[in-house]
Amino acid sequence: MIIISQLNWLCFLMPVMSFFDLISLRHSVRAFKEQKISDEVVEKILTAATKASSAGNLQSYQIFVITKKEDKKRLAVAAHEQNFIENASVVFVFCADPVTSAGEYGKRGEDLYCIQDATIACTYAQLAAHSLGFSSIWVGSFIEEQVARILNLPSGIRAIAMLVVGIPAEKPQITTRRPLSEIIHTL
Repeated sequence: MIIISQLNWLCFLMPVMSFFDLISLRHSVRAFKEQKISDEVVEKILTAATKASSAGNLQSYQIFVITKKEDKKRLAVAAHEQNFIENASVVFVFCADPVTSAGEYGKRGEDLYCIQDATIACTYAQLAAHSLGFSSIWVGSFIEEQVARILNLPSGIRAIAMLVVGIPAEKPQITTRRPLSEIIHTL
């Protein structure tokens, strides 16, 4: 007898969304229902994050998973009173690990590659959350030292981005994008 987990069964029943639909339909949400998401979903999102490209495959980042209301509230304060953070199901804080990257790539690894690694991983997590039917918002505006204290970050580890994930309590605002002609330069 084959037993399919609840999440896998739901994924089996849901229509598969193309990548281009996924990125077109994903929009930031700033209001969340106070509902938990399963550990299995959190693990799927984290697994997706670890599939992200990284310089030298070093994965020079750390991911902190915050689910306790008190800790989310403290992060909201550190993020300049972005209070929607405390109602989300989970907050993933992506941190750069400069020492790991510097060991292979020196100063450029320390100053840049570890930050790129953390942000690419965060992007993968955001797209994974959306593909699983959850909403999110990327938060980059926060007081880094406060977040470091809240998470008790080891020396040298830098908080780079918060990915706030949950069940939406609002319909996302559809934002327009700049035309390609304003962004693309072909040489």
